[in-house]
Amino acid sequence: MSHFFSVRSWLATCCVVLLSVFGSRALAYDVVVAKDGTGNYTTVQAAINAAPTGRTALYTIFIKNGKYREKITVPSNKPFLQLVGESVANTILTYGDGASDPLPGGGTVGTQNSASFTVNAPDFSALNITFVNSYGDGTQAVAVLLNADRAAFKNCRFLGNQDTLYTKGSGTPRHYFRDCYIDGNVDFIFGSSVALFENCVVYAKARTTAGSSFITAANTPPGQAYGYVFKKTKLPANTGGTLYFLGRPWQNSTGSSPLANNKTVFINSTMGAGLIQPAGWTTWDAGTNTSLITYAEFRSRFYASNLLPTTQRAAWSQQLAPADTAAYNRSAMFGTWDPCTVATGLCTSTTPADIAISNFRAAKGTTQTTLNWNISWAMSQIKYELFRSADNTTFSKIYEVTAATDSLINFQATDPLPAAGTAYSYYVRASKTGSATHITDTIRVSSVATLTAPASLGTFVQFQSGTSAVQTYSVSGVNLTATVTVTPPAGYEVSANGGTNWYTATTPLVLTPTNNALAATISVRLNATTAGAYAGNITHASAGATPVTVAVTGIKTNNAQTISTPLQWWSMRVSAQDSAAVRSSSVTASTATLRRMAVSDASTVTFIRGYSTQFGQALAPIAAGSWSTSATPPAPVAVGSSLNRRYYEQFTITAAPGRIVRVDSLLMNTAFYNTANGRLAIVYSLSGFTTADSTNIPAGGTIGGTTLPTTGNGAFNAPVVLNNQTAGPASVYRFALSGTAGGITLAAGQTLTVRLYFGAGSNNSGRYAFLKDVLFKGENLTVASANQPLAGTSLNVFPNPTLDGQLTVELTGYRHTTELTVLNALGAVVQRQPVAAGQRQQPLDLRALPSGIYVLRATTEGGTDTRRIVRP
Repeated sequence: MSHFFSVRSWLATCCVVLLSVFGSRALAYDVVVAKDGTGNYTTVQAAINAAPTGRTALYTIFIKNGKYREKITVPSNKPFLQLVGESVANTILTYGDGASDPLPGGGTVGTQNSASFTVNAPDFSALNITFVNSYGDGTQAVAVLLNADRAAFKNCRFLGNQDTLYTKGSGTPRHYFRDCYIDGNVDFIFGSSVALFENCVVYAKARTTAGSSFITAANTPPGQAYGYVFKKTKLPANTGGTLYFLGRPWQNSTGSSPLANNKTVFINSTMGAGLIQPAGWTTWDAGTNTSLITYAEFRSRFYASNLLPTTQRAAWSQQLAPADTAAYNRSAMFGTWDPCTVATGLCTSTTPADIAISNFRAAKGTTQTTLNWNISWAMSQIKYELFRSADNTTFSKIYEVTAATDSLINFQATDPLPAAGTAYSYYVRASKTGSATHITDTIRVSSVATLTAPASLGTFVQFQSGTSAVQTYSVSGVNLTATVTVTPPAGYEVSANGGTNWYTATTPLVLTPTNNALAATISVRLNATTAGAYAGNITHASAGATPVTVAVTGIKTNNAQTISTPLQWWSMRVSAQDSAAVRSSSVTASTATLRRMAVSDASTVTFIRGYSTQFGQALAPIAAGSWSTSATPPAPVAVGSSLNRRYYEQFTITAAPGRIVRVDSLLMNTAFYNTANGRLAIVYSLSGFTTADSTNIPAGGTIGGTTLPTTGNGAFNAPVVLNNQTAGPASVYRFALSGTAGGITLAAGQTLTVRLYFGAGSNNSGRYAFLKDVLFKGENLTVASANQPLAGTSLNVFPNPTLDGQLTVELTGYRHTTELTVLNALGAVVQRQPVAAGQRQQPLDLRALPSGIYVLRATTEGGTDTRRIVRP
């Protein structure tokens, strides 16, 4: 019989009970966090920020039930913090960064910085909390990063996919996990620490693609006696066909230096049938030295209690004897630190275990939906009820099952697809007498036709001849029952095949879905016939779907396009000298110079030399490749992730005699070797840094039609986070030198000096910054003459777009009276301003003008020069 009720009213009743149970407990803690405002703080990070520094005793933060979407960090000066959740199933700390996510200004987030929860202080502990990285599959995405000594967890969950739990820290960090649940699908327990997992559940999830995967990836340093030890751990089988290796040796591979001495041991663990590869363990690649590895098991069993067969285990792995296991205990592994003293009962198993469902998912088929979930801690007699709603308000129970034993982990139900144009919402309720009930989040399965596209694109500019530069975006659709019509506004054209065929407002583009779905890349250009401003929306429409639009703005001007070509190039493959073959006749030769930096001497990593075809230039504060965060002897340097202005590489570009040069951009390939903590900042000067004219790479603005980032753009205090690319610098970075396409104008003999500041948060040797293909681009403007006007060829404006309607016009080389004229998008003059001879910089106030795109024209008796300006 169907049971109908309101979820909202049920949850309200439930929460009153929970608060009455936990309310008195919450008063015993130092502070309380509650999303509903009933505690001291509404966010976990706010409570951590307010915690005292330098503690020598526990400081406890009680967190009431709720989903806290925060990227949280425990700073290094706040030891002895303890977080206690109201319940593990419902106290959820979550965020969704991925390592491959792009950063403003270039580069990606990186593995370490993807962490949802980071611990940088010693003596941290957590009880009854779920930690999540919600990014999904496809890249490294850390849920918890432990970057300090002595961290303990009891009755916690760690949910993710690749790289869920990252354990590391300086020295020999120690970490303890008791009665915890950890899931993921690639290397999801990894790092260098001494870590003991007791009575935990390690759930290796089914992957979306066929093949093998890996549970652990320890990179135990040489000389460290212990790595990962799992005692009485359960490794349930998943619902798919993914076979797992127990571990693979991270940083024991080709190019690693020094090779890790990887250590991972499973003792008295239970493994689901069909989960683990017969070989048990695997190498990383052909460069792995298996003699350095300690991979071992003791009496691994199936859930039916019979021993796993081990005859096909990797020959270099071990099967321990009973006497061997005596060395794997808390005292031997942790020395003077006893995690059992962190909290009462921390080293005692919880009975009964908490009910906590994980990985509630829905997969649509051709006629039905398959719903899957697994239980974090399996118990017999848990009743699972699946509820469905067509309006996400009133739910009815459509499925029920009760676990007959404590070895049932995975559960599945099916339901017909919702009718076209409708959607179903689902949740699961799990309950057992004597245990708190857990209700999952609601998930939605839709048959409603839906189109998705970005809100807008960057500004288009069409010059005197040709079309504008092409911009692209992605449009997608699901549950589509008809074609999708893409209609651009007047003046614009769209294409779905990379520009082979173009469509207009009068002949729109029509796309045909495949299996009721659409995924297309749309190219857009401005191809107007007359000068003026062009704004509107690209409309996407399909029967049954709500139309979506992409806003476009642009201008067609009768001015010629400014041309940017290579001026000077340093390959950095053989030396720091620029290339004579590429060098423009408008600039003079120059060699890059290092200040308190050195190129690799190949002493630490023998195949990384100072200059090479593969890596370009490999540099660091010392030739052995160490970046220290301490200036205390014997540390040789003081360059960490926070940059130091005394350590840099310098490039110069000088206008040749009789030439004027516009320099608009700097391009380079750069990365770091063996560290994800690399940083780069760029500062430039027209005085060789002898006066206070140094300028950061600008935030915002445009170059080559591309909008520049406003944060993390490469300024000294907002450096670019560089990728860890051990095969050489593959990432290309492009920086504007003035924030606009106008660039910096150099008069004959004038020099632009650019300094690249590198830093890395790693004290280990063999960590290098890679740099190659450093390129200045711009334009040769004119041949200078002592008696002739310069015809407006050295006009520059900044900032552009203007910040508040005010900008500065830079006029280098003008010898006669100049007039500045501002024209609107239709070519009408809207503002005039004279400039006296020899006045290099002139303020220009546009606050009286409405927002829009304008053309600034500088006029002398020798000619005119123009620049496009944007008034936000």
